[in-house]
Amino acid sequence: MLIDLAGVNAPNPVQDQIIETTCSYEWDCVEALSIAWCESYHLPTAFNGEDHGYFQINEYFWSGVFGKEWWSKRYEIESNAAMAHHIWEHSGDFKLWTCGRK
Repeated sequence: MLIDLAGVNAPNPVQDQIIETTCSYEWDCVEALSIAWCESYHLPTAFNGEDHGYFQINEYFWSGVFGKEWWSKRYEIESNAAMAHHIWEHSGDFKLWTCGRK
């Protein structure tokens, strides 16, 4: 087994930005980050054929709600988090995400 001891504490600016952006909203930060991790491993460019970005926003249900300009930014960390927060705020929890169903 090969261990990269030098890389253990290496900075990850994308991960730092995801944490900072996600936790800037008034929701349970740990739960939101957990949902995003479960959905995409925090990969901002995640795409499964229907769902986009690190929060995996569903195109069929949400692209029309967010409009063309905002939807075009779905892979940007700030925009994806803002969309997720909007969905969360209007649904009251994370039940609309596969990883949020109990």
